[in-house]
Amino acid sequence: MKTIDLHVHSCMSDGSMTPEELVELAGQTGLAAFALTDHDTTAGIDRAVWAAKGTPVEIIPGIEFSTKWQSRDVHILGYFIDYHAPSFQKKLHGFTDARNRRNEKMCERIREYTGFSIFPDKLQGRWPGSVITRAHMATWLMEQGYVETRNIAFEKYLGDHAPCFVPKAQISPADAIRLILTHHGIPALAHPLLYALSKKQLELLIMDLKESGLKGIETVYARNKGSDEAFVRALAQKYSLLITGGSDFHGANKPDIALGTGIRSNLSIPYSILETLKAAKD
Repeated sequence: MKTIDLHVHSCMSDGSMTPEELVELAGQTGLAAFALTDHDTTAGIDRAVWAAKGTPVEIIPGIEFSTKWQSRDVHILGYFIDYHAPSFQKKLHGFTDARNRRNEKMCERIREYTGFSIFPDKLQGRWPGSVITRAHMATWLMEQGYVETRNIAFEKYLGDHAPCFVPKAQISPADAIRLILTHHGIPALAHPLLYALSKKQLELLIMDLKESGLKGIETVYARNKGSDEAFVRALAQKYSLLITGGSDFHGANKPDIALGTGIRSNLSIPYSILETLKAAKD
């Protein structure tokens, strides 16, 4: 059976591997296709497409938007977007500018709180072309010897409740969905069970997003346990949503998750899911 992975991150956002390394790993893993879904950026897609030329690995252009719904973080995946469109890239540049302003504030707080030498230009120099995230900050702090591990960096300085945290400006899920649809993509709700919502709240979220044009829901997912997948499949059927699936691979930044196979090989996402998405797009 041909398998795929529709939720993969590179070093262009908060993953640890380059797009080219992801293509090589996908080939070694035997994946037929993967979607590069970096946070708020498509900067790695062309690199992955180029690296995949002449290989059996198919690259699906994607993105993952961080949004805010009723004070909760909600992530929206987009597939098959016309990511070269100037209007789409203009929107992404706006998101990048907002991230950069947040990064400046966080670096300043870290310097004031700890005395550590951390500056946005140094981070960008270390990861040229990438959208700098807290994962990059954590890696920098570890590489400079300020912390022993990335997890400690988040626990002591960077996490949501840590002293140096600065919330980032976020769009609404409806805005993200409209942006994806306007540029001919398929919007899907990422990892719906990670938001700590009650069943009633989750269904309210899905109904809200359906009104905005949501087309899919991430059903096969690395952190699913027990009956989680069956529960999400039932929601997909109830609300007429396409099923997607992915590992949420971040390389060394989430070392327990393997590309295509998830946690302890708990994933096997059939190519038929991608075929259904392609048919929906067509």
